[in-house]
Amino acid sequence: MISGEIETEQDGLAYGAMVFKVAPGTTTEPHRHASEETWAVQAGAGHCVVDGRRIGLIPGSRVVAPPHAEHTITNDGSEDLVVLSMWWKKL
Repeated sequence: MISGEIETEQDGLAYGAMVFKVAPGTTTEPHRHASEETWAVQAGAGHCVVDGRRIGLIPGSRVVAPPHAEHTITNDGSEDLVVLSMWWKKL
């Protein structure tokens, strides 16, 4: 389960931000987009895969997914993985 508040390009913005949670044992759907995205892990443990590169996630981890890079996040722990996500694109 993934949940969070979101501001998006559909609201007329070239940037967005949200805090989202990934439940234990859950992986986000692989996806990609034109915007660069930065994650800052707030709580929990897991890993992400960005264009085939696996990166461990713990509180304080920061990861950048470049534009058009396929990415997912997996919660390997026993509590919610809480992530602050920020993204933007050049106009």
